[in-house]
Amino acid sequence: MSLFPINNIARVIDVRQSLSIDALSASNEPTIKAEGGRASVRATPDIKYGDIVQRSAVVENDAQAINSVVALFTSLLTQLLALVADKKQKTIPDAVPSPVVPQVTPQPVMPKPDAAASIPGLSSKRGGAKPDNIWSGFRQGPDGNCVTVSAIKAAMYRFGQSPTDIFQEVAKTNGGYHVVMRDGFRLTLTDGELAEGTRGAKFSGPDNGMLKDAQFLFAVSAKRAQMENNDRTAGRSYQAAIYSLNNGEDENGPGEGFLRLGLKSHMKRVSVSDLARGQIGMCNRTGHSVAVINGREELWGKQGRPPTRGQAVALI
Repeated sequence: MSLFPINNIARVIDVRQSLSIDALSASNEPTIKAEGGRASVRATPDIKYGDIVQRSAVVENDAQAINSVVALFTSLLTQLLALVADKKQKTIPDAVPSPVVPQVTPQPVMPKPDAAASIPGLSSKRGGAKPDNIWSGFRQGPDGNCVTVSAIKAAMYRFGQSPTDIFQEVAKTNGGYHVVMRDGFRLTLTDGELAEGTRGAKFSGPDNGMLKDAQFLFAVSAKRAQMENNDRTAGRSYQAAIYSLNNGEDENGPGEGFLRLGLKSHMKRVSVSDLARGQIGMCNRTGHSVAVINGREELWGKQGRPPTRGQAVALI
């Protein structure tokens, strides 16, 4: 069955131009010759068989009529075939249609707050920002914790003031802090221990943010001292650990303060002249330890002279 309705392709052809009116009449009766002598396309009884000329004319007229009809039907058939072929071609797409992609309106993604951007107990400095004033921002108190103070000041200037820059990770937890140091050492400092360490450090200074960060670093150093049983006494309690940092350090050589901050892989023994030429580090002299920054010693919140003697450790 054709896929195309006949009313789309039908064409009416008038064949009366080629055939006589009598030839188009369906009848079994003999054809009566019309007045005026019109030639018929059929052999009729009124034509004499002896009249050869008249019979030839009738045959010639019949042949012409048949040829005309054949030509008309051939033309019609050609047009029908062309029309059908054109319809079929239109049903075949020239190319694979592109898939319909649904329009999706993107929803704005709000940035998540940085967990380290605001940690209670710490300053707002981040991203390696150095202290506003490394000399006087905070200073050592009356106790003998100079080793820890010099390590804290040198680390602040080398890596940034914030404990989040000095340590690998600092996260606030329920009731305390989780700390991961650069050497992989992990510890948990409670809120109570931070408060106790802040009191035990006895630091002072006008920069409240720097002071809070320094107190946190001291409290963490004391916690590690407790876990490692510093001086063979710190393991007794957190208070004993604080005391072990306040009564002098570096009995076994310079650098204990850096080690308790997890900076072992950043330490290098150097000459005092290396620090005097600008390397950041600390220098131990008899009875005292100082941070050396930009070639100058730090002396109780003030900038001193270039170091000339002692045992030196640089932060690299």
